[in-house]
Amino acid sequence: MYRPGRVKRFDFPPGKVVAGKYQIERELGSGWEGEVYSIVERTTGIRRAAKFYYPHRDPTGKAAITYARKLDALRHCPILMQYHHQEVAYFKKKKITVVISELVEGLKLSEFLQQQPGGRLSAFEALHVLHTLTRGIAPIHARGEYHGDIHEHNIMIRRQGIDFEVKLLDFFDLGRPGKDKIRKDVLNLVEVLHTIVGGREHYATQPKVIKAIVRGLKDTLILQRFQSAGDIQRHLENLDWE
Repeated sequence: MYRPGRVKRFDFPPGKVVAGKYQIERELGSGWEGEVYSIVERTTGIRRAAKFYYPHRDPTGKAAITYARKLDALRHCPILMQYHHQEVAYFKKKKITVVISELVEGLKLSEFLQQQPGGRLSAFEALHVLHTLTRGIAPIHARGEYHGDIHEHNIMIRRQGIDFEVKLLDFFDLGRPGKDKIRKDVLNLVEVLHTIVGGREHYATQPKVIKAIVRGLKDTLILQRFQSAGDIQRHLENLDWE
């Protein structure tokens, strides 16, 4: 339920100056905790990413600190944005926490798919994207950590030669790490593959290599085969193409 005084959206327009030293370029994404924007550092012209936390979601700044520490702890995982520092800004006289990090080039996966013929990728291309994702997330799961917010609006992608460069835009803190949260990441990864190949409308015509992973989007069947991103990665690297 909406409560008076809560910030439902920032909706920063391009060109707006925040914290006195950053200029908004465009919104990259949004979620339960806040919104992520591409920004420009006014003194240097360097482009960064900034996550603005809704004040009622993070009134003490604890969530932003947890997020920054998690990014720093996983800084050797190239699929993640690299943390820089924190800032404080104000929105309608409310103090908000801002986490500044590396800017990820490319388009959101949802936008990228809209530009593809039929709004989807071929099975072969989709498996390439999934492999890049799982290869990046596997070390996170191997540490017992999780991402918590894997979906087509939270993945940045661009073609790079014959492959794809993929980055995850944002984390979502669901509390202490655990196998249940890693399994949720697995289910989300499979859902992303399902989306990339065209969703329910095109699922019936997909080849066996796709259906062997998606498994009708039935959680129990997926988790019987895959317990982590590493399991999906190994499966992809040992595919037997007919």
